[in-house]
Amino acid sequence: MVLREMKRGTPIQAHRLIQLITEIQLPVVSVVKGWAAGLGCQIALASDFRIATATSCFWEPFLDRGFSPDSRATWLLPRLIGVARAKEMLLLGRKVSGTEAAEWGLILRAVPEEQLGAAAEEIVSQLVNDPTAAIGLTKQCTQRALDGSLYEAMEAESNALELSSRSKDFKEGLTAFSEGREPNFTGL
Repeated sequence: MVLREMKRGTPIQAHRLIQLITEIQLPVVSVVKGWAAGLGCQIALASDFRIATATSCFWEPFLDRGFSPDSRATWLLPRLIGVARAKEMLLLGRKVSGTEAAEWGLILRAVPEEQLGAAAEEIVSQLVNDPTAAIGLTKQCTQRALDGSLYEAMEAESNALELSSRSKDFKEGLTAFSEGREPNFTGL
């Protein structure tokens, strides 16, 4: 009974969640304090920005529990840290500290626990004040480029540029540049 529910529930719930995080045009910032294991690890990995404490731990416990990875673990890890390190985590169950995760490129940065909130807030504050359409289109292009050719990536970028250049934020960015000031983006 448990196995049947696990086989049905994982694709319906966890896989949809990971897909949503990677495909939504809004940037997702994950903050990891303590352990990020299994699905928790995949949620963090699917996010656009990952901040963790130096002592946090990223772990893929699947084989230790007798089953294979799910929720895009085998897709996300090799793209973030390379095949050799991905296999070390997935096949050997290697636990990776926040400090090591930052060194590997698994996360953006590891900070002392008391700085965790401020580090995440710094990223969120910048994103809130940046051009909304351009952010969403850039995220979309970056995600799609992982599976496509160089030509497809350049075509997607051209389309995104066409769309973002129609925004008021684009006009504000150009005006601010020509006036030598910081832009005041409104998300329109």
